[in-house]
Amino acid sequence: MASKGTEGFGNITWWGFSPAQDLQDLGKELRLEKLTLSESAEPSRDLNVLLVGAGDCRHILKTIAQSYRWQRRKINFYVVENQLELLLRHLLLLNIALEPPGRMGLQEKTELYLEVLGDALVREQTADYIRTKATDFIKLITDVDKLARDMPLIDMSMLKFRERDAMEAICKFWRDTENKSFDIVKFWDARQRRYLEVRYDSRKNVYDWDRTMKLHEKDAKILHGSEYNRWRDTGVAFQVREGDYTAGNRTLASGVLIKREGERIPARGYWGDIATGPFISHGIESENQDLFKTANGLHTGCCSFVSEYNLLAMFHEILHKERYVPPKEEKEAEGKKGATLTEITEEEDEEEEDEGTEQTSGTSGGGDGTNKDEQEVNHDRTMPFITPCPPPPALIPCPEFKVHFLPMNACSDIPRRSKYAGLFDVVFFATGMVHGITPELNATLADEAVIIVETAKYLIDLRNEQLEQFGSKVNEMAATAGWKPISTCDFTKDVFAKFQFKRGS
Repeated sequence: MASKGTEGFGNITWWGFSPAQDLQDLGKELRLEKLTLSESAEPSRDLNVLLVGAGDCRHILKTIAQSYRWQRRKINFYVVENQLELLLRHLLLLNIALEPPGRMGLQEKTELYLEVLGDALVREQTADYIRTKATDFIKLITDVDKLARDMPLIDMSMLKFRERDAMEAICKFWRDTENKSFDIVKFWDARQRRYLEVRYDSRKNVYDWDRTMKLHEKDAKILHGSEYNRWRDTGVAFQVREGDYTAGNRTLASGVLIKREGERIPARGYWGDIATGPFISHGIESENQDLFKTANGLHTGCCSFVSEYNLLAMFHEILHKERYVPPKEEKEAEGKKGATLTEITEEEDEEEEDEGTEQTSGTSGGGDGTNKDEQEVNHDRTMPFITPCPPPPALIPCPEFKVHFLPMNACSDIPRRSKYAGLFDVVFFATGMVHGITPELNATLADEAVIIVETAKYLIDLRNEQLEQFGSKVNEMAATAGWKPISTCDFTKDVFAKFQFKRGS
C-alpha cells in the first residue's frame, strides 16, 4: 500500500504527471546530427529511446506524430513498466490512436481515447470496444506471427512467458461482463474515504482547495472546477459527449497485496491516482494558444477542451504528416488557399458514396442507362462482375517506428545483456521509477545520451520542502551515476530535470 504522504498518488501510474513531449525535441541536446542522414541515404543508425514508468503512451504518440518535422530516421521505443496492466493499456491506447479512418474518424477516436485513458466509468459502447480488443489482444499475445501481421508496431518478444500468460489472464478479465467482479464505484469511494478521512464530509471544499491552491499554483490554471470536482467524486474526467457513463473501465483494475490478520492477500481494485487526475498528460499545454484565452481573469476553456484538441491534432499529424489546422483557421484561409486536405478527402468520400448509390440503383432498376444489346449479353449472368476492393489496413502503418515491451525487471536486467550495450540515446524516468537510476545503467547508454527525469511537481500531496528533498535525491543518484546536469532544475517549478552521460568523462 502507498504511504500516507503518497496515498493520493496510489500504487500504479495509470497516466502521466507531465505533459506529452516530442522526445526528439526534449532530447535536442543530444547530438542528433550523428543520427541524421542525407536526402538520399539511409540513416546510419536508429534513435533508441528507453521509457521507464511513463504510465501512458503520450510521449510515444507525440514523438510519432511530430516526426515529420525532423529529418527522417527510425525510432525504437523500449517500454518498462512496473505492472503488466500498464503494458496492456499501452497496447490498447496505441491501437485506438492507429485505427484507420475507414473504421474510425478522428473525433470518435479522440473521444474514445480520452474515455479509456482517464474515465473510471465509460459508455457501454466503449466497454464493448474494450471487450472486443481484449479478445484480439489474447490472439496477439499468444501468436507472434499474428502480432507481426496485425500490429507490426509492437514487439513483445522480450517478455517472459509467465508475463505473457499473466497478460492473457488480464485480457480475459477485461472482457468479463460481470459488473460485480469489478465495482469501481465502490472502490473509488473507498479510496476517497481512506484518503480524506475526517475531511470526507467536507470533500467539496477539499477539492476546491486542491485545485485552486495547489494545481493552479503549479501552472494548471486552466483546470476547471466542474471537471476536476466531477473526477474527484466519480472518477469521470472527460465527459466528451452526452451519454450514460455507467460501465466500469476495467483497464483501470489492478492488484495489490494487502495485510489482513497478519497475512498478505491479493486484492483487485482501483489503486491509482485519486488526487491529481489525468488532466496533465494532454490538458495543460498546447501549440494552439487560443485555447488559453481568458475573460475577467478566468480561462474560457478547460483541460478537457485542450486534451481533445491536442489528441485530435496528434491523430491528424500521424495520419496526414502535416500540422493540424483548426476549423476556424480553415475558414479564414478558405478564400486564399482553397479547400483543406481534410475537406477534400471528406468531399471525395461523399462523392464516392453517392456514385456507389447511383450505380447500385441503376443496376437494380434493370433498364435505366443499359441498352438492349448489353441486356442480352448479360442475360445469362447471375451477377455483374465486381472488382473486389482490397481490405482496409488493420492499423495506420508506422514502418519507421517500433515499440518494444521489456520485462518488469528490465532496469536491473538489461545492463547485463550485451544486446543493450551502448544502445539508448534518450532515457525517460517517470517520478515513481527514479529508483532505477543506477551506475549499472550506464552500460546501456550511448555516448552523450540524454536522460530526462520527471519531477514530482504535480503530486499535490507533497510540500515544496519534500519536492526539494526529492530533487536532491535525484541529483545525488545522477551524480553517483556520473551524469552531468544539462541545466539547473528547480524541482518545485520545473517539470523535467535533464542530464547527459558522456562515456569516459
